[in-house]
Amino acid sequence: MIRRLFLDSETEWRRELDLVGADPAGWERFASRAELVVMKTGPLTPPAANILKQCMLSSGGDAMVARGVVCCSCERTDAIMVGMPRHFRLAAKSLEGQPFGLAGLAADMEAALAPPELPVEMPLRHGALMFGGAPLLMGILNVTPDSFSDGGLFTEPGRAVERALEMRDEGAAIIDIGAESTRPGSLPVAASVQIERILPVIRGIRSADQGLPLSVDTSSAEVARAALIEGADVINDVTALCDPAMAGLAAAEGVPIVLMHMKGVPATMQDAPWYADTVGEVYSFLEERVSAAMAAGVPRNRMLVDPGLGFGKRLEDNLVLVRRAAEFRGTGCRTVLGYSRKRFLGELTGIVEPAGRDEAGTAVAALACGKVDVLRVHDVARTAAAVHVAHAVIGGGV
Repeated sequence: MIRRLFLDSETEWRRELDLVGADPAGWERFASRAELVVMKTGPLTPPAANILKQCMLSSGGDAMVARGVVCCSCERTDAIMVGMPRHFRLAAKSLEGQPFGLAGLAADMEAALAPPELPVEMPLRHGALMFGGAPLLMGILNVTPDSFSDGGLFTEPGRAVERALEMRDEGAAIIDIGAESTRPGSLPVAASVQIERILPVIRGIRSADQGLPLSVDTSSAEVARAALIEGADVINDVTALCDPAMAGLAAAEGVPIVLMHMKGVPATMQDAPWYADTVGEVYSFLEERVSAAMAAGVPRNRMLVDPGLGFGKRLEDNLVLVRRAAEFRGTGCRTVLGYSRKRFLGELTGIVEPAGRDEAGTAVAALACGKVDVLRVHDVARTAAAVHVAHAVIGGGV
């Protein structure tokens, strides 16, 4: 009898090797032979694409390019390459010395084979974020009168502090405090108003818990600076450095920063957004923003990236970004996913009231395990349970 095995984690591979009685070190050899790698590059000229395809084929892999490449009837093409790691290494050797910029592509190919060097620990002014296991939970605390889900619930500082401590006890690793709604159709809030809303809450939390990590959800460097002085640890910038002073502030203060993709501005971002290549466009944007932050002095290991679900996205855009969320670690940064109570969950379930979408959200949390590092959520307790079970099922242990 022969049966196929579906081993989708290192834990399962090692368990099967142990049952056979094989040398545990054999996993390393097996992994390199069983791992199918897919890469994308471009744009390439037809001559470059033809050479790349031949190099991949001769190495045991393959490359798919535009139909017009073979007869040079197109000006440019992207290429999708598929193979095992050894196929790419052989192809990279063959590309060395080739014209049309392919020698540089060979170096990029080798670099892409190496797993990104992601930080295991991100030290903060108060505590630290520890990565490598189940996704961390970022509890949402909106101290606004008009947020799409919980607007008006936590405008009173005492109640906001209570909620922050509740989320801590439910399993939140960090609390994200926002004083400006960024729901679709919302308008900017003056920095002075944001500061007036947020500082009493930070003070209250700090008086109750000196070690609880806090992030400030703002696109204003003025607000971020005030929050950091009062005790915040992380900047969560949904506009990814639209304020020219934001990157310099993060660098000078030595604090981590979250960079999020948004198409347009909150007031108009859901007015017929469109993408030719959703994942590619979001990835390119975030990669460029990471480079901009690095140029301002922010180390890559103190940045997190967020594809921005619901921020200028159609239903299909949100779904593909969840499915392929792991790709954003290719920026060399830890990743954040904020899906909680958002409209796309309502579109899928028919649930109109945002607070009623938490059950649907747990499905996203479970599916994101192993793909992202931080989940930004309203319902911390329910999400913590879902993540714990999902992490155990996929082989992460209990």
